[in-house]
Amino acid sequence: MSIRSAVTGAATLAALFIGLQMYGASQHKKGYDKAQAEYMIAVAHAEGRARQIEHELTEEMEARDRETLEQLEQVAIAERRAADERVRKSAEEYAARYRRDTALASAAAERQAADTAIRLFAELLGGLDEAAKVYAAEADRRRIAGLACEAAYTDARGR
Repeated sequence: MSIRSAVTGAATLAALFIGLQMYGASQHKKGYDKAQAEYMIAVAHAEGRARQIEHELTEEMEARDRETLEQLEQVAIAERRAADERVRKSAEEYAARYRRDTALASAAAERQAADTAIRLFAELLGGLDEAAKVYAAEADRRRIAGLACEAAYTDARGR
């Protein structure tokens, strides 16, 4: 074996080795690129599912908010009707008392005292009625808001 054939053999082996290294590197890059593409697809699917869940939760919360607003509207309507009825009844009672008391009062001073007492009583009852209405309305609002909050919490924990 000559030096020339040994050098040629070594060069051939070196070329083969380099060729295999390059081929292996390209195959590795293809595998990496494929894995990277699969990972990106998985991430895109996960993000899409997260957006879908967020959209569903948002729709549920908006539906619950609409229901809560409808309930609050119904409570407000009921409050107004009840207040109107209380005012009407109170006015009728005050007018009846006023007529009775002024009919019984014979002197002008007695009429004035009865008128003042009835007005004072009417103002007192009106103020109490207004305060009761405010407290009842606030209690109803807080109850409805609390129930809506509990429902949202329960739904969020269920997911």
